[in-house]
Amino acid sequence: MEPIKKDAKSNPSATANLFSQVFFWWLNPLFRIGSKRRLEEDDMYKVLPEDGSKRLGEELYWDQEVEKATKELRTPKLTKAIIRCYWRSYAVLGVFTLIEVLIQPVFLGKLIQYFERSEPDNMAALYEAYGYAAGISLSALGLALLHHLYFYHVQRAGMKIRIAMCHMIYKKALCLSATAMGQTTTGQIVNLLSNDVNKFDELTIFLHYLWMGPLQAAAVIGLLWQEVGASCLAGIAVLIFLMPLQTMFGKLFSKYRSKTAAFTDSRIRTMNEVVSGIRIIKMYAWEKPFAALVNDVRRKEISKIMSSSYLRGLNMASFFTANKIILFVTFTVYVLVGNKISASRVFVVVSLYSAIRLTVTLFFPAAIEKVSESVISIRRIKYILANRKEYLRAVLFDFATYLLLSVGFRAVYQDADIYLLDDPLSAVDAEVGRHLFEQILVTHQLQYLKAANQILVLKEGHMVARGTYSELLRSGVDFTSLLKKDEEEEGEKGEAPRSPRSRTLSQNSVRSHSSSVLSVKDESDQLPAEPVHTVAEETRTEGTIGLHMYWKYFRAGANVLMLILLVLLNFTNVDMLHVSPIGNGDLCILCSSGLTGATVIFGFMRFLIMFNALVNSAETLHNRMFNSILRTPVRFFDINPIGRILNRFAKDIGHLDSLLPWTFVDFIQVFLQIIGVIAVASSVIPWILIPVIPLLIAFLFLRRYFLRTSRDVKRIESTTRSPVFSHLSSSLQGLWTIRAFKAEERFQQTFDAHQDLHSEAWFLFLTTSRWFAVRLDGMCSVFVTITAFGCLLLKDNVGLALSYAVTLMGMFQWGVRQSAEVENLMTSVERVVEYTELESEAPWETQKRPPPDWPNRGLITFDRVNFSYSSDGPVVLKNISAMFRPREKVGIVGRTGAGKSSLISALFRLMEPEGKILVDGVLTSEIGLHDLRQKMSIIPQDPVLFTGTMRKNLDPFSQHSDHDLWNALKEVQLKAAVEELPAKLETELAESGSNFSVGQRQLVCLARAILRKNRILIIDEATANVDPRTDELIQKTIRAKFKECTVLTIAHRLNTIIDSDRILVLDAGRIHEYDAPHVLLQNQNGIFYKMVQQTGKAEAASLLQTAKQVSRALHIAVKSLCPIAKYVPHVPVPESHNTVCLKEPRPLCCQSVLDSPSSAACCSPFGSGSSPPPSAGELILHAGPSGADRRGFQAHIHLRCFFFFLSLRSLLAMGAFKYNERF
Repeated sequence: MEPIKKDAKSNPSATANLFSQVFFWWLNPLFRIGSKRRLEEDDMYKVLPEDGSKRLGEELYWDQEVEKATKELRTPKLTKAIIRCYWRSYAVLGVFTLIEVLIQPVFLGKLIQYFERSEPDNMAALYEAYGYAAGISLSALGLALLHHLYFYHVQRAGMKIRIAMCHMIYKKALCLSATAMGQTTTGQIVNLLSNDVNKFDELTIFLHYLWMGPLQAAAVIGLLWQEVGASCLAGIAVLIFLMPLQTMFGKLFSKYRSKTAAFTDSRIRTMNEVVSGIRIIKMYAWEKPFAALVNDVRRKEISKIMSSSYLRGLNMASFFTANKIILFVTFTVYVLVGNKISASRVFVVVSLYSAIRLTVTLFFPAAIEKVSESVISIRRIKYILANRKEYLRAVLFDFATYLLLSVGFRAVYQDADIYLLDDPLSAVDAEVGRHLFEQILVTHQLQYLKAANQILVLKEGHMVARGTYSELLRSGVDFTSLLKKDEEEEGEKGEAPRSPRSRTLSQNSVRSHSSSVLSVKDESDQLPAEPVHTVAEETRTEGTIGLHMYWKYFRAGANVLMLILLVLLNFTNVDMLHVSPIGNGDLCILCSSGLTGATVIFGFMRFLIMFNALVNSAETLHNRMFNSILRTPVRFFDINPIGRILNRFAKDIGHLDSLLPWTFVDFIQVFLQIIGVIAVASSVIPWILIPVIPLLIAFLFLRRYFLRTSRDVKRIESTTRSPVFSHLSSSLQGLWTIRAFKAEERFQQTFDAHQDLHSEAWFLFLTTSRWFAVRLDGMCSVFVTITAFGCLLLKDNVGLALSYAVTLMGMFQWGVRQSAEVENLMTSVERVVEYTELESEAPWETQKRPPPDWPNRGLITFDRVNFSYSSDGPVVLKNISAMFRPREKVGIVGRTGAGKSSLISALFRLMEPEGKILVDGVLTSEIGLHDLRQKMSIIPQDPVLFTGTMRKNLDPFSQHSDHDLWNALKEVQLKAAVEELPAKLETELAESGSNFSVGQRQLVCLARAILRKNRILIIDEATANVDPRTDELIQKTIRAKFKECTVLTIAHRLNTIIDSDRILVLDAGRIHEYDAPHVLLQNQNGIFYKMVQQTGKAEAASLLQTAKQVSRALHIAVKSLCPIAKYVPHVPVPESHNTVCLKEPRPLCCQSVLDSPSSAACCSPFGSGSSPPPSAGELILHAGPSGADRRGFQAHIHLRCFFFFLSLRSLLAMGAFKYNERF
């Protein structure tokens, strides 16, 4: 297996010393590189062995838990397996958080008490005070280091759980049973890997606070009792009230998370189907119904996200206002019971409440929220992991080594005893087909059965017969009905003449299903290279996130007036408690009450409005991105893997939905609090600005230096996530093939390699954030040290100065870190906005609209058309000039890469062609894409159904009645099958219609074409992957229901187009030949002749005989239908003049027979164009009856009329009509 990334650098953290580990010194070289240039994937360090995807997946005790649960007759518990694996290492980390909360307030209170006693001559007390100051300084530094080491390890623990879960989910996805696959969608599994598993990253950060919160609260209550006595119980009562409220919020979070996840699954599933089937959606012009479907699901999803966001807003508002309420209630009670407030008591109480405020009103409810969300995620993940393993076929285990082959070339690389071939011959030529089977051949190509040693006949999943070809013929089993006796003798005895239109396609399939367009390869001629759409590298922007990006983000969710209101509300957030006169008088209590109440009211309003605006931004940007995706040309999907696109709709939109709004609101709140604290502190203690200003400058410089590297790491993390989703999506699509090849281990290794590459980026993102935080807190520790010892020297407003210093220490570093986190998360906005500005194809509707009944004839004209899939790509169609007449049936063939599919792409304007394409005289480039595409029907080779009801799959615009739908299903013999469904037309289909067979899905596509009733039908080898009976049904239906239509058939098998009116042969993007099949077969140097010969002697003879019958029947029909035709022998038309041209005067006797353009129309010559166009008076006649019989009767009569001083009317009256063969 080729490595995902070569020459990865060894991880320096593995060999770093203790000092380097504590201060994250080993990251300095990376920051130096990041400050000079953009980081690339090669700059990342190799993932640590203990963080490898394979190792973590195997260390998780899930398999052991399943075995144990089976023995104990109970349901296996995923939570139990996770706890068993990680509880020891994780439990130790909780001790650090208990220590860091309680130490600093004690030192602060003792230092303030020293100043209250005011004993300048007491040297012992002074030394003790210096000790307390040193304690404050050392605790600030030590706790900062402990704090960030704790966060580093708990985040790494979350990362490990997430990686292990992803490994297990992918491993089990490879083993999902057929039943489970019917109940599990790609979108659901992608959502598990993009959003659900991320809950473990968040859970481990806060989980310890579930037990730590109550313990810290109890310890603080003891300290508060010493300071303010029973009055502290008033404040504690507020805390006790908040705890059950937060628990209730947690339950609501769980409820909303469950519903949100279900809607997200549905949205991602639909997006997966849209991206996978975008070509069909565009050719059907179904963008609008799919946009309505996605928007409807997204609207429901956003309603739940908005409810969750309001809960988050209430949570955050309660956090930021709780401290003010608690302090107000505590000191109000303290004063009312007759106590006097002192500075030491105020600042100690404030510090203690601030310490547990973070734990009780932020971390504790966050832990409840994350636990609730994680429980839902575990439940969803467990649903995937409880499903049992079911392999592809039971027969695969009855023999030694087996292989199921869906594409023949993979077998070359396998060392197997027996090869199972699942109809690999429908898309290859006869020569390759003869070498593709060894012992067992599973095929619809019945002409190969004679060469098989053993034949198994299956019917409805059961084996009804087994034996050699001769034995089965004698047995009279049902399979012989697929063969006709007169065709079993092949071409050796010749074939009796028969009507070429009367044969069923199953007969034709028996004789020549092997015929293919993988055409002749001369010794001196190489097959032309097929245009290859190389996968482009995912784009990654550079530099800072500009202000314009923030403006786009805000404007997506709110208008200018709303933004102004938000600014005003935010600036009312000056920390009013700091300016409120806390004192012993009634007036002070009254003022404090008013200010506290205003703070609470404005706080709740601000949070709710901000969350509303930011979630609206997420909804708007998602809708813009989706609409942009629908309108971009198909080349975008050719060069961008599906996982890359889904990554933006899953992970990046997930950030916009939940993480970014919370982080943004938190940053704004902290930023405004910092402004308020600095303003109040500087007004009381001006000298505090002396250390604050340089500290702020240092912070901003460090932030800038950090973000240069962090932004790139975050962008790399986003791009390395895409291959994980791409690999998952492609694995699920090819699940049966992977299992049949026993390639699960190889695909698992590839997935682990993709995950390890992403883990490299995630690990760097995690550690660089800690590098930044440690240095911020180090600066804050220096600031606290200066303030503490400065207070001992200045002895002025000591309590206030120290209190503000400690407050600013926490706020500064948290605010700067959150600002950096906001910018990192804004890369998701950047990536979403990038997809809202994709190149757009032509408008769906324009001011110029075709007539309502257009096209009513089906005349298609290509005039000097050139076509390329990109502006800088090769030209794949070169100077194409051709005409397809009304009701004409044309086969399109050519070598691989000749331009067959490109011709259809140009007709549907999947990319804009150069030149002119006209349909019934209307220039297609002047009308809207939907006006064009809705008027043409296509039956694709690979049938595409979408999740939704059968009704929506047939009629997404609700344009047809139930009667029409049932009639269409009846025409394709699906009515009985649909009537058996539980809700009939309203039955929800499984993802991609997987609960229908390939043949049934193709019949649904045929039913769509019947319902559209268009004059133009494109068939892209619609019967390549179906059995002969379905093939016969499809061809009969096409012949009967589309007899009045112009039908263009791209042929991968020559038997399907040998009886066409004409055949267009493409070679290297140019028209090589274009004429009746029999005429083409006269040219032994032509490509078509060589293609026919390559099918084998007997098959070639059969094809030639069919072409002769068509020509003979046509010649007879023309002579009987047109009186002047008896004067004209049947002659082929030269290649250089196979022009469809009609000029006046027009023979009156042939007006009803001719099916040509109007008398004024004349097209350019085909082919090389070396000969001049027909001269005036020259008539090239294409005759044939209209209606169903017309297909099969065609004559090319080439006349040159000489008008010797007489008009054509006079010549006809005199009976003097002369012809001249043009050779």
